[in-house]
Amino acid sequence: MNRKIKLQQDEHVLSSLTGLLEIFDGEQNIYFGDLFLTSKRLYVISTKLINIEKSFWFEEERKDVEHSTLIVGEHSITVKWAYTGSLPYFIKAFQKFNANT
Repeated sequence: MNRKIKLQQDEHVLSSLTGLLEIFDGEQNIYFGDLFLTSKRLYVISTKLINIEKSFWFEEERKDVEHSTLIVGEHSITVKWAYTGSLPYFIKAFQKFNANT
């Protein structure tokens, strides 16, 4: 399901996963789709059941990780199951990116 995404001029993809994602951004939703870690955001695309695209930008937001939950400001994404991609690598890339900002 991994696909090309539109990136800003100075943005690049650090890692990606395809799988089951539980997203809390005011309400809880579960999607099967792609999760991209870029140099500027977490980006979610799902085309199963409903089409959804969401960006969680890193600008001046707290970034943290708890087990398999990625936190950006008030938003959280829990990866329940990854179909493709390495969840441990994705989490390490997220933590490394956070340490460098």
